[in-house]
Amino acid sequence: MIGRLLKFFLLAFFVVWLVRRIFSSQQQRTLHAWVVTLAQALIISAVLFAGLYALGVSLR
Repeated sequence: MIGRLLKFFLLAFFVVWLVRRIFSSQQQRTLHAWVVTLAQALIISAVLFAGLYALGVSLR
């Protein structure tokens, strides 16, 4: 478990380092806005599906 967590943090650190090296500050802001939008969409989707599950709605 600790090994997987360490690998995740190393991967996240590498991705952040790579983004800072490759993209300009304007591109970083655009990428940040896109990632935030994607995260919000995933959270909204999860809440909707949890609500449907709680109501007993099946999407099969």
